[in-house]
Amino acid sequence: MRRLSGYPRWFYAALMITVAALTASGLLLIPNMMELRLDMDAPLHFSGSLRLASAATHSLTAFLTIGLIGALATVHMRAGWHRRQNRVSGLLLVLLFAFLLASAVGIYYFGDMDLSRLSSLSHSLVGLVLVLLFAWHAVVGRRIRLQKRRGR
Repeated sequence: MRRLSGYPRWFYAALMITVAALTASGLLLIPNMMELRLDMDAPLHFSGSLRLASAATHSLTAFLTIGLIGALATVHMRAGWHRRQNRVSGLLLVLLFAFLLASAVGIYYFGDMDLSRLSSLSHSLVGLVLVLLFAWHAVVGRRIRLQKRRGR
């Protein structure tokens, strides 16, 4: 298992598992969003208990992810910024996570249904983009590490 420098051995696995669970639970919530927020017929219909479990899992893993991102800020992000490595994707990841936090609040607390709908839709789309960007960030980071090893 890969390891992030400066973190316990379990940290990278915890980050990957948490992001995977966050993504999977978010994907399971899309049919519910289509029905309740967008007034569309969803291709899949899940039972109420599965929707509730998906929402609870999504909320829990979101909180865990926020904590892990905070832990990344102390070493990983600062070191990468200082070395001028992988800055664009790293900064975009931070900005997109901040947007997801704000839009998650908007989903539940906007009084206007149109704003809540816009928040739900943008949250889902940005979440999907973030997953792709997260993978790209990891691939570019791996290339940087491999180039450094070859250059030694």
